Amino acid sequence: MTSELNILVVDDDAYLLDLLIETLTTIGYDAIGAPNAVEALKMLETSEVNLIITDIKMPQMDGIEFARTIRRTYPDLPIVFISGAFTPSVLRQIEGEPYIPKPFRINQIEKIIEDVANRVAMPVKSKPGDMILVVDDDDSFRLMLIESLKLSGYTVAGVGDGISAVERIKKGGISAVITDVKMPGMDGISLAKYIHKQWPGIPVVLITAYLNFDEVPDMERQAADGYLMKPFKIEAVTSLLKDLGKDASITT
Repeated sequence: MTSELNILVVDDDAYLLDLLIETLTTIGYDAIGAPNAVEALKMLETSEVNLIITDIKMPQMDGIEFARTIRRTYPDLPIVFISGAFTPSVLRQIEGEPYIPKPFRINQIEKIIEDVANRVAMPVKSKPGDMILVVDDDDSFRLMLIESLKLSGYTVAGVGDGISAVERIKKGGISAVITDVKMPGMDGISLAKYIHKQWPGIPVVLITAYLNFDEVPDMERQAADGYLMKPFKIEAVTSLLKDLGKDASITT
């Protein structure tokens, strides 16, 4: 029942952190820990995590800011807050997410973990489909690119931000994603990393304003399967899609 759930515990209280990890492991969960939010973010890049339990009052980055940072890259990752001071202000900031006041009994945290696991659907690794998804917060540019791709024979959908892109991909039928890099909320690089983790069969093309490929930062190079340098002609898009195996002849 619990063995498939990987939990990351974040707390600057070393004693409580070790105790909670040991207790969760004894119950049957796979639990790892981080002494602060900065280390936790690094661990998320290399570890499979299904749920986070985090303290709120921590140095460097508190639990609330930590949660907001997580939401930009892992919008579906459930978070449980633990704290000794859930004031009305704190409760407003965590926006109704599950929480447990300190001190707590282990049966309390076990119950809330099970409730969260049952209520929150884990990301579905859907199979690639036959539609190109364009993601850009510039409405005019997004609509222009969608219409141009349709005229070239592609089936296309469009959304204005990274979070909406994730929700659209979950519905299935997406074979490739073309996304702008700079967007509010979840930017294009974060979106690309999330897609590669959850749907590794879906290639991601980043739209960037860099003048040439040599200027593209390593972070972007590692995140994307291809690039489109602004401004670009529609032929550049269709050529890149063909290279990625997304020829219009198989997507219409």
